[in-house]
Amino acid sequence: MYTVGDCMKDYIARDPKTGKPLRTSWGRRRQPDLAYKPAEGAWDSIPLDRILPLARGEIDLLPVYWRDKERLMRQSDAVRALPRIRGRDHLEAHSALETALGSLDPRLRIAGLFSLPYCALLHTENLFEHLHELLDDIDDDVQKAAQKCLITVAPVFPSVTEETLRREVRHEVKSRRNSAAEALKQVADSWPEVAELHIDELIREEEVELRGMAAALLPRLAKHKSATLWDLIGWCLQDEAVIVRRHAARALSPLAAHAPKVTQIALEIAFFDDDDAVRNSALKASKKLDPNSFRMQRLITDGTRHSDRNIRLSCIKMLPVIMVDAEVRIQATELLEQETDSEIRSLLEELMIDESLEGTEDEKNAFLAPAEKVEMDEGSLAVPPPVVQQTVKEEESNAPSQVPDPVRRPTQDEIFYGDDFDDGTDGLL
Repeated sequence: MYTVGDCMKDYIARDPKTGKPLRTSWGRRRQPDLAYKPAEGAWDSIPLDRILPLARGEIDLLPVYWRDKERLMRQSDAVRALPRIRGRDHLEAHSALETALGSLDPRLRIAGLFSLPYCALLHTENLFEHLHELLDDIDDDVQKAAQKCLITVAPVFPSVTEETLRREVRHEVKSRRNSAAEALKQVADSWPEVAELHIDELIREEEVELRGMAAALLPRLAKHKSATLWDLIGWCLQDEAVIVRRHAARALSPLAAHAPKVTQIALEIAFFDDDDAVRNSALKASKKLDPNSFRMQRLITDGTRHSDRNIRLSCIKMLPVIMVDAEVRIQATELLEQETDSEIRSLLEELMIDESLEGTEDEKNAFLAPAEKVEMDEGSLAVPPPVVQQTVKEEESNAPSQVPDPVRRPTQDEIFYGDDFDDGTDGLL
């Protein structure tokens, strides 16, 4: 069975406005995924040379065998099979598709919307104008088919569907808004720069639902390194609507792995938010960052006095990581004076204990234990360890002093008579 997916390996999609190959954010040519193909059906059994006559209505019915059963194919089935037409006949297939999209029969319009995303890979003229109009079709089933078609084509043709998405996402009908939001999610995965432009516009709207819809896309973009994205997260964290701040805070945890410094700045806002969900998301993100950085040390220190019990508890547990033992004991003593939670008070009391003075016998002995003996290989020329050198110096310091006694001052008689002076005492001694 031959489908449009069979011909996509060597096909490069092009932007319908500029004609240039579609590119990703890192500049490589973007080929349509092999999964981007119409669903299978009995229309795949229609012979290639019979698709166009049946799609144009030149043939009323055509019997085919599909999964060991005989089925009758109609005009709408042939329209669904149009993506299989390529080569020199693709212009005729495009004309037949346009006719179906403008038909009075809703079944043909629905079938045309089914084939539009795949036929547009070869020729886009007037197809998206039909899509724009069919979104407002009088038939509900046609509208639903058009919304589904928009979700499919938006990530492949972001520029040509930009205005359509901008209109649909602000539509008063909720189902159409939801379809446009789903389309934006697909765009965010394939074209993060395009999604950022839509988010930038939506978060400026007065309607909270639109701002929340835009903020909900931020976690999907967190892996995309972009200064614009970082600004969007910061703005949404300061939004007056709590739903917007919650969505933005959910982006902090995946952002921590790709932009830790930016995340630290954003945590200074989210850590002290009024909403519990925002603070919990910020707390999860903080656990993925290096606690020894200057910003995190300051944030942890401030968090030990936070009004949220969970944040206080988490930050107090991090004190031994960012401080030495003496500083921890001082900080714990200060915090204990104003802490009321029993669990946190118990933790602070444990941190205040000096094990070298107040610990168990084993803990005290650990501070008094002698250094381990250093074994040296025979014939080694290595310099002895500091402990041995210190011992030798101590032994030398305990040895008798080798400094000569000071010279005795001569008496006046010795000075006057010189060395020949004899006081007559030698015989007595």
